[in-house]
Amino acid sequence: MRRFWKVFTPAKSAYTFFPVSTQVSAVLGVLAFIAVSIIGGTAAAQFPIAGNYGLGAGLGQSSAVLPPQGTRVIENGWINYDIQRYVDENGNDIGAPTPTVNAARLTFRYVFRDVRILGGDYGAGVVLTYRDQVLRPEPGSGTDYHLGDTVITPLALGWHHNNWHFQTSYTFWVPTGEFEAGGSTNTGKGLWSHMLFVGSTWKQDASLPWAATFQARYETFGRQKTTDIRPGDVLSLEFAFGKEVVQGFNLGLLAAKSFQVSKQSGTPGGNPSKYEINLVGAEGVWKPKDLPGAQIALRMGKEFDNRNTTEGFATLLSLAYAF
Repeated sequence: MRRFWKVFTPAKSAYTFFPVSTQVSAVLGVLAFIAVSIIGGTAAAQFPIAGNYGLGAGLGQSSAVLPPQGTRVIENGWINYDIQRYVDENGNDIGAPTPTVNAARLTFRYVFRDVRILGGDYGAGVVLTYRDQVLRPEPGSGTDYHLGDTVITPLALGWHHNNWHFQTSYTFWVPTGEFEAGGSTNTGKGLWSHMLFVGSTWKQDASLPWAATFQARYETFGRQKTTDIRPGDVLSLEFAFGKEVVQGFNLGLLAAKSFQVSKQSGTPGGNPSKYEINLVGAEGVWKPKDLPGAQIALRMGKEFDNRNTTEGFATLLSLAYAF
């Protein structure tokens, strides 16, 4: 601030026609404008709206395998995202306070019996969320638990061929979460989005098999209500592999990358640069022998070298039951 005072010191002749109080007010007004532009405007101008899909949230060693026909799946997941820093488009920490995001999800999924489309089994599902803020909040956001946006998958198709499994699906997000333009405690994003998914899993035919999965997701967005902002489209690539180390217990490694392929549009004051997210992590999956159909999974991921968004450490604890 002292530097601004030294730079913005006019010559005496500039004060000739104005009283001292007016001169001081003018200087303070200019300085206040500069401060607001630098401090208050950074978050709004710096970060684009992130995609609805949480990178790695649907990733696992066998996550592209659609369950057998007639299977019902209920899953309860708890997500903790510890934001360690906000980074600009060059990966530099902007020094903003870093919150922790907490969310719960409840998933219902069913693979229909005796229904096949294009030779593949057909399934559908819905995910309800309850959270204290959006997954990637802007700097300065507060926390307040509300219903989040609802996730609906009306179409999922799965094919199985020997050790190979393939799945494709269409999912959309319904803006049921709390949203107010400029609000500090939003739990939704105030817009619809649509995602196409393709994935493949290879699983070894052995008593303690190896497995590997590759997935790609493409998410596109509608315009945000009241602001008319349209986020840029997002492509996410995910990979996982691992092994069943003892009967019923798997260990694996995860890697994922997500990035905008188009820029956000409609942002007041100019559209921000694209963002990029990189993640590596690990998972442990336990299927209790005495409780067929049950599964407990713990996944952890560390983000690195991100651009124009948050960067942190994510943990997902998932309890699922298939019957």
